[in-house]
This record gives sequence, C-alpha cells and structure tokens, in this order.
Amino acid sequence: MSDWEPRSMVGLLPVHSHLIQAGDLQAVVGDGVRNGVGGTQYCGLWSLTSRHRVFNTFGNSFAGLLPGELRGRRTFLEELDATSAVLAREPDRQRQSRTRALYRVEAPYTIHHELTLCDEADLRAPGCSFREVSWCNYMNCPDDPRLHFLSDGDWFRYIPPRHGIHSNVAPSFIDDDELERWPSSSGSRPFHWHRAPFRFDEPFYYGRIGDMVLLFVFDQPQWLRFFSSPSGGGVGTLPDRSCPAWDFEWIIPEGEYMPGRDFTFRVRMIYKRFASDDDVLLEVQKAQQAMQS
Repeated sequence: MSDWEPRSMVGLLPVHSHLIQAGDLQAVVGDGVRNGVGGTQYCGLWSLTSRHRVFNTFGNSFAGLLPGELRGRRTFLEELDATSAVLAREPDRQRQSRTRALYRVEAPYTIHHELTLCDEADLRAPGCSFREVSWCNYMNCPDDPRLHFLSDGDWFRYIPPRHGIHSNVAPSFIDDDELERWPSSSGSRPFHWHRAPFRFDEPFYYGRIGDMVLLFVFDQPQWLRFFSSPSGGGVGTLPDRSCPAWDFEWIIPEGEYMPGRDFTFRVRMIYKRFASDDDVLLEVQKAQQAMQS
C-alpha cells in the first residue's frame, strides 16, 4: 500500500471521519453520525489543533465550519488524500439540493473550505425572497468570546449582549434598502434575524483562542453576513466559561437565485499564533490573493 490510500480501498467501510494534516495543523473532518450534545447533526470539522496549541479549537461535542446545508442530514464522507476530504449529499425527499463541501489543509496554517450547492427546487424559507446559506462554528471556551473586525475604518471587538440580540452584521458598502428583509413573525424566528446597529468594512473576522488567532477570510462580500452568539456553543468545560458561536452566512438575493444553478462559496481559515492586528491584515491579503488565483 502507498503512503496514503483511502480506507475504502482496504475494506474499512463505512468511513465517518478522516484526519487531514499539513504544516502546523491537524483537523478531523466528520459526517453527522457522531452523537453530540444536540444529537447526530454536527458534521464539518470535529477537531482542529495546532502544534502550538494541542487543545481542540471547537467544542468537543460540536463542530466548526459546519454547513447548514448538511446539518442533521444524510451526508457522505469522501477521503481525497492526506490533506483533503469532502462531505457531500445528494437530493432526497428531506431536502432537494445537491451539496459538496471541500476541506483542505495547506501548510503552514490554513484550511481552505469550499462549498458548492445546486437546488432542484425552490428552497427559500417561507416568506423570504432570498436564499440563506449558513455555517456555524461552536468554539471551545475562549478567554475572549468576541469577533474582531473592521467597522467604520477602525477595529471593532464585539459579541452580542445575549443570544439573538443584535446578532447579524451586514457589510458597510451595502445600502439599507438593498439588504434582505426578514418576514415579520409573532412566533419564534432564527436568532440571527436581528441586525446589529453597525457594519463590517471588509470580508473577514477573527477570534482569539489562547495565544492563537482564528481568522476567517471570505469571498463574495456583497452577500456575506456575520452572526454570533455569546452562548451558542453551550456550557463550557471550564468553570464560568461559555462557548460562543462565531457564525456566518451568504445571502443569495432574489434576482440571482434560481433552482438548477450552481453556487460556490469559499472561505480560508487561518489558525496560527497571534502576533498583532497588523499581522492579521497581512494574512487577510494573502488569503484574498489565494482565492483570486
């Protein structure tokens, strides 16, 4: 057998998780079979560690880079090589959409994530003219629960005061009348349907995990929204510590969305020792160049 061969070649099916590694990083990509705190729904990155920090970045019963398109649905894991894996699903009665989510580790400290979906039916939520495509990141007891990003030309550090309040941050370069309008409802509604009174300037944010920085850099900024919760990841394993959710989504507007069309979204996630805000901006530039190449 060669240095690396998919386990399907040696008769160990079914495969539910795959270790990918390069440079400083090790990550475990897993499907939704693991029975976590909320049941069998947490696919994506089951674990992310660095040689500089060996503790899991994400909640141990949860996941990071968890696509809402795959959450709680029948998902298949494909091992590509020692650095890459894919989570995929085909259309079914539960949801008429084809989805492919790539996870690839790139040395020294980057994970490239790319999701392509194609709906076979109109899957916009009731009352919505737009299509939401969302991700969750359930963090593991960070000292600082805030998102860090640029707003109004300066650094802004923010976590909502409580779950569902001022949770959704839109781009500063989109006029109010161009933003999606959520349907009014007297009942329960998604926690991220509550707009923050400020905007982000550039399509990235970062968080702090110990002496590390976890940086997310996105494409298609005009459709991008950040959203977060101080307690979305549940009770922490450390005393008096909760686990925030550092989430994001893209909004496909009414004039662009149609069944039968492919949509692809990309994010590069950098996990390294924190140096400074200026160093973060240099990493943002490198990530944007990589996505454009």
